Amino acid sequence: MADKPEIRVILAAPRGFCAGVRRAIDAVRDALAKHGAPVFVRRAIVHNLEVVRSLEAEGAIFVEELDEIPPGAVVVFSAHGVAPAIAADARRRDLTAYDAVCPLVAKVHREVERHQRHGRQIILIGHKGHPEIEGTLGHVSSVGAHVVNSLQEVAALPVGRDEPAAYAVQTTYSVDDAHAIVEALRERFADLEGPASSDICYATTNRQAAVREVAIRSDAIIVVGEHFSSNACRLAEVAGAHCGEVQLVAGPDDIDWECLPASGVIGITAAASTPESSVQAILSALAGRYRISVEQTGSEKETTVFKRMALA
Repeated sequence: MADKPEIRVILAAPRGFCAGVRRAIDAVRDALAKHGAPVFVRRAIVHNLEVVRSLEAEGAIFVEELDEIPPGAVVVFSAHGVAPAIAADARRRDLTAYDAVCPLVAKVHREVERHQRHGRQIILIGHKGHPEIEGTLGHVSSVGAHVVNSLQEVAALPVGRDEPAAYAVQTTYSVDDAHAIVEALRERFADLEGPASSDICYATTNRQAAVREVAIRSDAIIVVGEHFSSNACRLAEVAGAHCGEVQLVAGPDDIDWECLPASGVIGITAAASTPESSVQAILSALAGRYRISVEQTGSEKETTVFKRMALA
């Protein structure tokens, strides 16, 4: 032990699973308990491979599209939400379909549908191609819908200044980036409506605030999550604004040990789709190379709990 360098580890709190992720994972397990294996899941239920592999071991089969599922089978839609056309296609295929959409994403769907009824152009602040954005776009059919991810894209919007417009925000988007884009939209449009409360979910907001606090005090940050997870990538971006060394890793095998300091402080956080077991695996790997002392910082207690998905 004396030969190992000493390092202090600060764990960000809150971190890891949010209520929507827990609900989605429970939805697959509940469907398996009710119907037996296999239960099909359209796309990754949440953006984490450890979670996906765990559910596969329990009898879930993940597919990209509904045409990969045999008629009469059971399918669960992911937490990111789907377009109404997907649900209609499931009915046409005689599938028993359960929607594990996060309630906070469903709230965004209701918002854009309301703005559509009022004839407003819809502007979605988010990442083109992300499943949440694709699902939300599917709820817009009678007005124009536009996705923006930068101030330049706001300026280039093909919508007149005096046209009625409304915006919604991807629930896992950067809090700071969303604020800047909303301000630009307010300058751009004379008649603009937005949500009564932020679309960015409580878990995204809390985790970004927590990692910001930890990054200020750290020599390096490890964000535990997948590179294809939006909320993990945003955590890495927020940390990078305050710390010069940030790694986004799914597990210990992904750590670039050469880039970690020989002493000082390493901060750790985890995306909302990352199980705590992944964080513990990182800590075990660090303990194999360092003498570590671990503390947890942050006081934001999350009490949000969503009802389990109803199984008809």
